[in-house]
Amino acid sequence: MKVNQKLAWTVAALFALGVVVARGMAAEEFRVQGSKPTQLIRTDLTGAPNKQVVAFIYEVQPGTMVPRHFHHGDEFHLVLSGEWAAEVEEQATHIMKAGDSQYVKNDKVHGGKVVGDVPLRLLGLMIVDKDKPLVERAP
Repeated sequence: MKVNQKLAWTVAALFALGVVVARGMAAEEFRVQGSKPTQLIRTDLTGAPNKQVVAFIYEVQPGTMVPRHFHHGDEFHLVLSGEWAAEVEEQATHIMKAGDSQYVKNDKVHGGKVVGDVPLRLLGLMIVDKDKPLVERAP
């Protein structure tokens, strides 16, 4: 009986590890070479049971292109340092510098490129659906 119980716990632990690794890989698939996202907070949104708030600092090296992607929710960006050629669906590309901000509406495709010689440091704040991926590449 103890052997079967140990086997059951081992299988359960491996399954749980597989779920964690699979979720991490999904997030890692989008990570861009030359970038470093640092999550600051991820918490439920009060009064909206299917929404969460996610805040992060995104550091990206000069010359790096961030692929076109979207989120299932709204996103706000504030450039802390560096320069960013921001691309948002249905808008002209525009250069954002330290202190500049932008709002990206739910499901709008966006991306861009770090321009200049200084790494980009960007504060991002999202209010997104909890039951959907945090980020998805644009088709």
